[in-house]
Amino acid sequence: MPQARRRLVYLTDIDGLRALAVLAVVCFHLQIPGFTGGYVGVDIFFVISGFLISGLIRDQINTAGFQFSVFYIRRVNRLLPAVLATVAFTTVVGSVVLQPNAFGSLALSGAAGVLSAANLLFYFESGYWDASAELKPLLHLWSLGVEEQFYLFWPAFIVFLTTSHPKVYRWGLVAVFLMSLMLCIRYTTLDSTASFYLLPFRIWQFALGAIALEVWRNESLNEFSRQVLRSFGLALCGISIVAFSESTLFPGWLALIPSTGAALVLASAHETSGSIWLSNRLARKLGELSYSLYLVHWPPIVLYRHYSLTDLTPGVTVGLAVITLVLTLLLHYGIEQKFYRRGHYSNQSWRGLAGYILGSSVLLAVLLFGASQNPDRFISRDVLLSAETVQNYKSRRFDLTQEACRIDELGRAEGCPIPEAGAVLFFGNSHEVDGYNIIASALEKNSHKPLVVFGTTNGCRDLAVESNWMRSEEPPCQRRINALQNSLEHVEWHTVIYSARRPYGGNKGPLITVLETIHQRQPNTHIVVVEDYLSTQRDCASLINELESTKACATLKHLSGLPGLIEERTPFKERVAAITDSKLDKVALLCGERLPDSCPTQTPLGHPMSMDQHHLTFEFAQWAGEQLAEKNPFWLQALRYRVEDKPPAIP
Repeated sequence: MPQARRRLVYLTDIDGLRALAVLAVVCFHLQIPGFTGGYVGVDIFFVISGFLISGLIRDQINTAGFQFSVFYIRRVNRLLPAVLATVAFTTVVGSVVLQPNAFGSLALSGAAGVLSAANLLFYFESGYWDASAELKPLLHLWSLGVEEQFYLFWPAFIVFLTTSHPKVYRWGLVAVFLMSLMLCIRYTTLDSTASFYLLPFRIWQFALGAIALEVWRNESLNEFSRQVLRSFGLALCGISIVAFSESTLFPGWLALIPSTGAALVLASAHETSGSIWLSNRLARKLGELSYSLYLVHWPPIVLYRHYSLTDLTPGVTVGLAVITLVLTLLLHYGIEQKFYRRGHYSNQSWRGLAGYILGSSVLLAVLLFGASQNPDRFISRDVLLSAETVQNYKSRRFDLTQEACRIDELGRAEGCPIPEAGAVLFFGNSHEVDGYNIIASALEKNSHKPLVVFGTTNGCRDLAVESNWMRSEEPPCQRRINALQNSLEHVEWHTVIYSARRPYGGNKGPLITVLETIHQRQPNTHIVVVEDYLSTQRDCASLINELESTKACATLKHLSGLPGLIEERTPFKERVAAITDSKLDKVALLCGERLPDSCPTQTPLGHPMSMDQHHLTFEFAQWAGEQLAEKNPFWLQALRYRVEDKPPAIP
């Protein structure tokens, strides 16, 4: 069994590095200038955890022997009490501040958070109806989920490597580091959500911390070398915090910069000669408070945004900073320090305490899950749209498309024969459903050409262009892509209706390439672009509940886009115009003028236009279809013409 040259001791630089990491995250979330890349603080925390946990395990193996039960008891007592307090407090405040739908989401994320699965929930939630990240009060618990999942397998891995040959240990760490890093770099371009939230794409950062530990244990660095490495490491961290932004493709290879910086600081740390920037009293104290500060800083920011419907102002930022400081001190001294003190363990008492904490976690998770399923009963305010009502609107949106043939069902599924005459294809992202609901509602049943849906490209996060066509590495999506390509050999497409949010946006290259290829192969195909309607910065349902009117969804300060008023000036707009026969302009169809206040936000029967930020409810889309049938009957008739006939454009 290899003997460590140096045991892990308290290093003041580590607390200072924690302080830097947590300040970066907090300032980023408070939108303080100069911290646009402050989110890298989480990456720094991952490297620190890999360094400390690996050192703890190695030291115990080389002395009294490593006990898995003791390790996990300490982790439970160290982490969970503060999490439970944070989740419980946020849920109570949320029941007063939030609307039913938002409260249901909060309760579900709280249940996932106390069960160490918040990162998994937020990953699988990403999709059609995912709320904006800045509106999730417990979003920051994703990093704890990653860290706690890391604790599940890392001890066994380190024990295995440590009891092997020293070279096996070192190369084992390097192998894990490289494999995870390559996965992270690859998937950041294919599925950035997965590479951000999921442990396999983050393991390399913990492994990098373990590698830094091995350098630190070597004791070969002189004072000059330590100073150089420490300074360079801090510079890398600082550059990342200042230079990165939310538009940076992350994590990917760029995550190497702050992670390497943190590793260099750790590898060069010294018991007695710490950095003046990291070892001063203020930095050490802030590092001691870092865990509590990280837990409490985010919920007040989000809850304020929900309550005020406005972004942060300088005065509000100062107020939130003060509230965060007070909550940090209360959580640290009232909860964190009460349940965990370094070096003071009585096995029997701590085992019992860990059991109590775990039992409380499960009970709280069950209660929160129950609340998430029936949130209307747990809020203390009257609203126009209950959580159940919102969910029903969202579900009904897909009712009509389920009756249509999907591209990969043509000729295979019952009721989906290959059409002998021309067919109509609906193609696009999640707004493909909106286009279908409008046009199918406008047409008389069984009096039009067969309607076929692609099935939206929203599940195809890794779309790319290959050989003048679209490709995806996700098998279900690729099957539909292949089916569409093959259909050009045996289906005469009369009309392709391209419906997408921001149809000319910079990420629409693969979709536009498909349209161009269809146009080239079948030049008689009529290509129609369905443009956007109103887009809001907040969920329309939330605005309706807060301001008690659907008109709130057309208020200028709440809008994020109005097609025709805010033009998309991209090269793709010219490419689409070159192959498009006509477009369906929802704003021109429904609004009296190209001004938000002239645009209807509900049907004559009172159905709201949207439940989220930009998708139309089925009822509103159906009403829009009725308006289309009334105002443009000749355009609809085009969908019944012979394939060889040129359809008229929309007036």
